[in-house]
Amino acid sequence: MRVLLVNPPSPERLGSPLLGLQYVAAALMASGAEVRVLDAAARGAAPAIRDIVREAESFRPAIIGMSLFTRWVWHAYRLLDELAGRGSWTLVAGGAHATVCPEETIERGFDLALRGEAEQSLVRLVAALEGRDDVGRIPGAVFRRANGEIAYGPPAELIGDLDALSPPHLAQPLFDPSWYGGDGASIVPGGILTSRGCPARCTFCANYVTGRAFRYRAPREVAREIVAWHDGWDMSFFPIWDDAFTVRPRRLLELCAEFEGLDFPFGFSAITRANLVTRELLAAMRRAGAVHVNFGVESGDDAILAAIGKGIRTDQVVRALTWAKDLGLATACNFMLGFPQEDEAALERTRRFMEHIAPLTDSFSTLGVVVPFPGTPIYDDWHASQGFTNWWLREDYSRYTAPPAIEDREAFYNYYTDDTNLALDFFRYSPGMRELIRECLRFKAEHNLKAMGLLPEPLFRPDVVPRLTSGVTR
Repeated sequence: MRVLLVNPPSPERLGSPLLGLQYVAAALMASGAEVRVLDAAARGAAPAIRDIVREAESFRPAIIGMSLFTRWVWHAYRLLDELAGRGSWTLVAGGAHATVCPEETIERGFDLALRGEAEQSLVRLVAALEGRDDVGRIPGAVFRRANGEIAYGPPAELIGDLDALSPPHLAQPLFDPSWYGGDGASIVPGGILTSRGCPARCTFCANYVTGRAFRYRAPREVAREIVAWHDGWDMSFFPIWDDAFTVRPRRLLELCAEFEGLDFPFGFSAITRANLVTRELLAAMRRAGAVHVNFGVESGDDAILAAIGKGIRTDQVVRALTWAKDLGLATACNFMLGFPQEDEAALERTRRFMEHIAPLTDSFSTLGVVVPFPGTPIYDDWHASQGFTNWWLREDYSRYTAPPAIEDREAFYNYYTDDTNLALDFFRYSPGMRELIRECLRFKAEHNLKAMGLLPEPLFRPDVVPRLTSGVTR
């Protein structure tokens, strides 16, 4: 059976394949399906909607599967409108948005939505269309019956044995290097996952697909995947995209031991939380090849951290950054600005905390104004009163401005000091809050640009980019 997988058009361009799409493609290939992939969000040469329709009509797949992200689903629905009714294919929605809003995807024209992790459920759908399974028994399936009613299969199931999944590098040949600006085999992989799931309960987190249950791969299997990437594509550095990389210390130490046993220079970056590291764990990661650790901080105010369910304190952040710096690890700190619980005093404490940790961290996350995603408490609790219900269906919320060329240094600076998400004004910020958010954005951007040597004082003068001078105790 032929399956066409599409990453829909998006104004935010990607420099590498989506790891989730690679996993799904590899699973289908292992099942015997004939698979093609089109990445319409690729940075280099993304196919236009007319090209996707033309490819579908030529390939004649039984299934067209799309991975949907809430922020850009408006663009995906435009593609759906062009594909619906043009062939006998079954249109399938997957990914984060289909997981939390499956009924919406059916109403918009998809034949079926798959909630949660789709590697096994999409393979079962192929079997169902071939008469070897029943759509109604597929976990996570949402579909419309012949009488027009929306029906549901059993609840989506988390994949327990991650090592049984087909490795994503098997699907790498399906991704044209020219889509990402590469040539030959010089295409950056989507990174690796050594685990799935995060036990945290952050109110803003939109991680619905892999869920809260932490599951991890055998360290030796992870090492085998790294070796395969190295042997096939000469890769030696990998971003690790685990949501909770350090949550199981014993397992992490076993993984680091496997990394140390690799017979080629190996480096990696990781994401974790400040309360889930010790000096010993960071030292083990450093010995195993870690060069960069990204800490999710979000706020510099302990009351806000509690209100958003982050489960960390600012003193833990300082401690973790101090350990990392002492060990020679580069770090980044993610901050989010404009939580509905924040007032000006709380946001000023965040700005001061940024100043406090600036000598300890190499960079801050760029941009970062809070976006309330469906299915999260921050959306459920505020969308009605603040008037942003179903915001993702509006064209004006689906726009994106790409970063300017780094050579245009003033435009580059202004881009990172004026997050366009602030203009969406989800939480109806007061003038004082808006200016404080801008002040935090400016501080983060200037810290990063100075570290890059891109912030000469003669160009960025206070009279060119006004700074906040009143209403705040410094």
